[in-house]
Amino acid sequence: MNKYRSIIYGDFMNRRIRIVLLSVFFVLILFSAFSLFSWHRENKDIQDIVKEEKKNLIDSNDENDMIFLDKKIFEDNPDTIGWLKVEGTKIDYPVVKYSDNEFYLKHDFKKNKNSAGWIFMDYKNDYDDQNLVFYGHNRKDGSMFGSIDMLFDPNFYKEHSGEILLIKEKEIIKYKIFSVYKALYSDDYNSLNFESFFEKINEFKEKSEVPFDFELNSDSQIITLSTCHYNNKYRLVIHGIKE
Repeated sequence: MNKYRSIIYGDFMNRRIRIVLLSVFFVLILFSAFSLFSWHRENKDIQDIVKEEKKNLIDSNDENDMIFLDKKIFEDNPDTIGWLKVEGTKIDYPVVKYSDNEFYLKHDFKKNKNSAGWIFMDYKNDYDDQNLVFYGHNRKDGSMFGSIDMLFDPNFYKEHSGEILLIKEKEIIKYKIFSVYKALYSDDYNSLNFESFFEKINEFKEKSEVPFDFELNSDSQIITLSTCHYNNKYRLVIHGIKE
């Protein structure tokens, strides 16, 4: 009798285990489906925003055929400080600055919640600082700073300049890339000003994983693009110097 009870009890427990495992499996499927749906929806929102705001890039109608930023974009988002474009990559976005470095990690240009966040300038930055620092997520679909790894390939520069443009209402600031490397979160690459500026930028150049064969100007401002890498253990860092 005990033997039959053990068999019945064993079958009952096996069924319970199977039911639990199946339940967990279906929950995981539903969660994955929801995450995938949310990811695609957020990417669609990003694409729609960029398409809409690109209408605010206007021709200067002069002989230089320059493009400037229409002041209407500041009505869409008063946090706007310009438009950032890196030639040859997918980086082509209006950029913002907030009162901290947290808000735009989880909000888009329209200030709606979005895990993709947005590209933003360090909240402590001023335009007369030695180093203008911009942050953005490293998205797998290539959005935000997700295409920044292209700049680590020496072959990229055979066909592209990788020129960094910061487009403002009445001015375009151009930067030439001089260093690309991986940094630790604690590394001093994103200070806004340096005690020995010329020594520091040459230190950045020596760290570069791609050789750039031109002399640096000690009087020129630099721009820094920073994004997470390898589960947030490292940062991919791009430095450009004002032309």
